[in-house]
Amino acid sequence: MSVFDARLMANLGPQFPSTCTIQRYTETVDDNGEVSQTWTTPHEDVSCSCMPTGGKEVKTSDRTYVIATHSIALQGSYTDMTEKDRAVVSGVAYDILLVEQTLDVMTTLLCEVVR
Repeated sequence: MSVFDARLMANLGPQFPSTCTIQRYTETVDDNGEVSQTWTTPHEDVSCSCMPTGGKEVKTSDRTYVIATHSIALQGSYTDMTEKDRAVVSGVAYDILLVEQTLDVMTTLLCEVVR
């Protein structure tokens, strides 16, 4: 039983202006022993809010790349999500670094942009 009234969560809709697709990495082995890597979609069109939380530029001897970090708040509890999943918001893919549950009303994903 939720400690929050369903009407309260319905009123929070404007706080989650975007939608998110959660993708799960899977590997399958065919009869010839070939490994196939795919992304399945356990959750689609989840109401969310995606915000940048910082980032850094990393320089190596042969290139410079950016690690951009974001926080994605999902409306609802998604207890099956793990750090092996990824989130896609507005066509941008994010690697999930940490999954946090807030009671049974919100899931927060700490992520970095996949480049």
